[in-house]
Amino acid sequence: MTTVRENILANIKTTLEEITPANGYDNTIASVQRWDKRGNPLRQVPCIVVSAGQEQKTPVPNPFFTCHLTVYLDVWVRQDAADVVVTDSVLSSLLGDIEKAIMADYTRGGFAKDTVLHSSVPFESVEGQPHAGLIIEIEIVYQHKQGDPVVAG
Repeated sequence: MTTVRENILANIKTTLEEITPANGYDNTIASVQRWDKRGNPLRQVPCIVVSAGQEQKTPVPNPFFTCHLTVYLDVWVRQDAADVVVTDSVLSSLLGDIEKAIMADYTRGGFAKDTVLHSSVPFESVEGQPHAGLIIEIEIVYQHKQGDPVVAG
C-alpha cells in the first residue's frame, strides 16, 4: 500500500512532467526526477528535482493527523556563452510554467487539502559555469489517519 505522502510526491512529479507547449506551456521540462542521495543526472535540462523537506503533524481532527509537508523543486538550466536570452528571463518563464502546473490541481489528485507556493530563490553553481536555476518551496497540506498513513482524511 502507498502512503498519502508518497501519492502526493508522485503526483507532483507527474504534474511537472506534463509541462510542454503541446499542453499549453511556454517551455518543455526535459527531465523530472525524485531526489536520490546517489545523485541526480542533470544531462537533460531544464530539469526539476523533487525532494521532500520538513513535515509537521498535528493530531486534529481525531482520528487524523493534519500534515504540513514542505516540498522543494530544484529547477536546473544550462546556458552556454552563445545563448542570447538572459538567465533571469529563462528562469522567470520556467517559474511561470511551474506555478501554472502546480496550481492547476491544488488537491494533488485528491490526496491533499491545499497546495501553497511559498518562495523561489535563484541560484548559480559557480559564476561563469553553465548551470543555474531556482529552488521553489511549496507546502502541501494533507491528512491521514493516525496510525495508518495510507488512509487519507
